Amino acid sequence: MSDIEEDIRRFLKNQGVQVIGMAGPERLDGPPSLDPTYTMRGAKSIVSFALPMDVNAIYDFLSKKTPVTHNTDQLIGNQKIHHIAKRLADYLNDRGYRARAVPTNNNYRRSLDVYSTHPDFAHRFGAIVSGIAGQGMSGNVLTKEYGAAVYLSTVVTDAVLKSDPLLPPRYFIDQYCKKCLICDKACPAKMFEMDQEEYVLLNGKLHPRGKRRSIDLCNASCFGLHSLSPDKKFSSWGKHWISSWVGKEPDPKKENIRKKLLMKGGSVGDSTVRYKLIHSIGCELHPEEWIDEWKIVRRYEDLPQDELEQRKAQSGLIKKHLGISIENPNVLTCGQCALVCGPDIKESAKRLKLLIEGGIVVPGKDGRTVVVKTFEEARKIREQYPFRISYSRRLSDILQSTALWMGYYFGIEPCSIIKNWIYQRKLKRAISEE
Repeated sequence: MSDIEEDIRRFLKNQGVQVIGMAGPERLDGPPSLDPTYTMRGAKSIVSFALPMDVNAIYDFLSKKTPVTHNTDQLIGNQKIHHIAKRLADYLNDRGYRARAVPTNNNYRRSLDVYSTHPDFAHRFGAIVSGIAGQGMSGNVLTKEYGAAVYLSTVVTDAVLKSDPLLPPRYFIDQYCKKCLICDKACPAKMFEMDQEEYVLLNGKLHPRGKRRSIDLCNASCFGLHSLSPDKKFSSWGKHWISSWVGKEPDPKKENIRKKLLMKGGSVGDSTVRYKLIHSIGCELHPEEWIDEWKIVRRYEDLPQDELEQRKAQSGLIKKHLGISIENPNVLTCGQCALVCGPDIKESAKRLKLLIEGGIVVPGKDGRTVVVKTFEEARKIREQYPFRISYSRRLSDILQSTALWMGYYFGIEPCSIIKNWIYQRKLKRAISEE
């Protein structure tokens, strides 16, 4: 290993990072979202690294104890790893190389379909080709150390780095995933068809994952638009249900799923501000000094006992530091396929048990959250306290949300389109030859 790789590893370990990998120019052949030159012209290599999520906050979240600690950990974790990436990029720039940190999340390419959400650079693919992770059945990447519940980051650079050893493409699929499939059980929208595989082609090798019925199903559950599991035994922290999906798996046709998603998203009245907060946490870099203030809502033991007081404390910090006014700042409602995926099957089974036994979340009186154990209880409370907002608020949110998504992501990128066409041809050929 040359001096620069040793220095990068030493630098990141001094920042508290233990899971580190590098990929040189020969390792970056794949979908357009593995192309580092989209982020920085002339980039030749990447540095990929991971930090673990707070496991106690995951337990709080899955068991329906509180969403506050995990939402806070997401904010702190995304900002922390983004700052580490920025410091590494600055360090490399000071060494005479060019380097740039990739935002942690929500950095999507422009497209005629603004909801296609194709990343500028996919941290998951970067983690695979750098050797720190392997693809799982859910499409999340797993690390040996922490499972899938990790924050990922990437720095692209024009330095020519020596690549680290890879995990075999089926490393987690055959040794772990197919004996587990707990991620599938944790998905409220039933996004996966785990009896079938689909593939990502990276550096000439097929990396399997479970077939996705539609990524829009994930968007529906992660944005809180449908929270109830098909067997009606548990939910995510989302407060909405899509009525035609209750007690059944959604219609797999993409146009039907997208129609339901847009109709429900346009009826809730807070889509714009929720996404603004998610985007701000994942894509923007904020001063590190204010992160310490979040300690007051980071541990369950430190929280105010009253739920509305908890939200007030969070919202005050968000307004002060991010300039966003939001009534309920717990915008991260699902992500359960990654959260249940621990470093071994025993831990994953423990997390699934917490999720199922945690029950069902429904909105109650005065906007408070009620957690119940049965669907009948949940249905009765929803009937007693139906969700209602004014037409003017819905219309305003629809217009603002449309402007936001069009402003961020609408457009045509010929280079990305051409590269994706070439990649899809390679993928089909590789599958046919398998």
